[in-house]
Amino acid sequence: MVPTGNVTYNGFVITTRSRNNERGGWIAHVEIRRDGRLFVCSPDTVQPEWLTETEANRDGLERGCKFIDRIKNDRQDRSWVAVREHAERWFFRLETSQEAQQIVRDLDAH
Repeated sequence: MVPTGNVTYNGFVITTRSRNNERGGWIAHVEIRRDGRLFVCSPDTVQPEWLTETEANRDGLERGCKFIDRIKNDRQDRSWVAVREHAERWFFRLETSQEAQQIVRDLDAH
């Protein structure tokens, strides 16, 4: 893989390297750096396939910018796994507290 896309965004340097996969589609590998430190490197997981190297690089740069925006603007993890874990903790805490009994009484009163 040879570096083929590079942009500076909000103080981060995003570099994409595109290659052909076994099906002939182009996929981008994304690296994000700041002050020489690697912050994230997208593994070759399920990613969009593109017909050209240029499209893959553009997609990689867009994904990098979106990732940086997400980090800078919303530090909370919004994945469904994190949301489910948060809900399970909340329900468990509710079930083990006196608050659950009060909620049931309030619901019965209405």
